[in-house]
Amino acid sequence: MLCNFSEAAKCLGFKSRNSLYQLEEKGALKPYLSTINGQKHLYMKEIKGKTLAQHIRNHLTSNNWVEVNDYDLHLYIKLANSR
Repeated sequence: MLCNFSEAAKCLGFKSRNSLYQLEEKGALKPYLSTINGQKHLYMKEIKGKTLAQHIRNHLTSNNWVEVNDYDLHLYIKLANSR
């Protein structure tokens, strides 16, 4: 699943997408980054056994530590359908 930066920030539990943009500038999001029609998207599933959330946790410092949600699309769909 691909999300734009706004959607990804909401799914991961960030207050704003600026944190994702800062991680992108550092090159931390490179494996998960795709460009579609000139718009940047993030791949939310696993690459080499690590989800985007797990990958991001390794790049956060104590100064900007935030609890990152490990977004699972299948669980989200299951919960949404159960309502």
